[in-house]
Amino acid sequence: MSRHRHPLSRRSTLAAVAAVCLACSGCVAAEPTLPSWPTPLQNPGSDLPAGSKLAKPYPAGLPPTSAKEALGALRPDDRPVGSRVPQIIERGRLIVGVAQSLNRLGFRDPITGELAGFEVDLAREVARDIFNDPTKIEFRYVESRQREEALRNGDVDIVVRTMSITRDRQKTVEFSLPYLQVHPRLLVLRGSGISSIADLENSTVCVTQDSTSAQTVQNLKVAWLLQTLTWSECLMAMQRHQVDAIYSDDAILSGLQAQDPNTELVGDSADSGYYAVATAPPGAPRDTAGLAMQVNSTIERIRADGTWDRLYRHWMQQYLGSPGTLPMRYRTDQQSAELLEERKAGEQ
Repeated sequence: MSRHRHPLSRRSTLAAVAAVCLACSGCVAAEPTLPSWPTPLQNPGSDLPAGSKLAKPYPAGLPPTSAKEALGALRPDDRPVGSRVPQIIERGRLIVGVAQSLNRLGFRDPITGELAGFEVDLAREVARDIFNDPTKIEFRYVESRQREEALRNGDVDIVVRTMSITRDRQKTVEFSLPYLQVHPRLLVLRGSGISSIADLENSTVCVTQDSTSAQTVQNLKVAWLLQTLTWSECLMAMQRHQVDAIYSDDAILSGLQAQDPNTELVGDSADSGYYAVATAPPGAPRDTAGLAMQVNSTIERIRADGTWDRLYRHWMQQYLGSPGTLPMRYRTDQQSAELLEERKAGEQ
């Protein structure tokens, strides 16, 4: 299978039909609705996933983003749980936004019908420390592009869904200590001929809309981007030979790889990032500082008592290998004040 896309003949065919139609007496040719570029898909007979977008990368690379390093998390105070999260305790359950189709991270088990995965189990540990009961939790499915909105609207208390820590995102959400180190890689079909990011030139690559990967892929030399709503749709598009590769974090790609043995992870990268639990920023209309501190207390606890190691071995180690080092970095009062000013400026 060739990885290089050849323009389809659909444009020339429609142009010829239009010319014949104009030559006919009394015939009015409708203007064909076509993009300004030839479709690059090798298998155009298969429909693209609903809501997906096919586009060229930004010609100048990434849109402007903050070059500042992400700040540390909010350090826990010495208050008891009841003083940190009284509203959640009064409600009687923790409401958590998770994925339901990211294998090994957050997915619905086809046998039990229950939500399972590394991030789901992590959320249960947060509930355990609040209620002394990991079952006092309500999971709500949130898509990647809906995570910040769900927090802002109060639909969920926390989001545990592959959310990478960035300085720009810290202006709109509060991040916990990191719970997983990830690296950008590629998922391809076996025998594709793609073994590294350098092999992507003249290829079509799939990412999800509004993800960190959708931004960083802009700096790669690729011909086309297919942006879908979910990572499962990226896998489907590659199985249909509509794209050559899927670009994302290895944690996400490992779950897709587990679903299709005809795929493989390639393109080792020295770059890395971190996933963290997200809450709404502390302040009006809800004081979420206590919740952010409580989440950090849980992450400290599971990293100290071996729970994190157990969860990683169970869900991730088979595909990702030995875990990377997770930093435990808290920000200073001065850094918190700086971040608060940036958040206020962003609200204006």
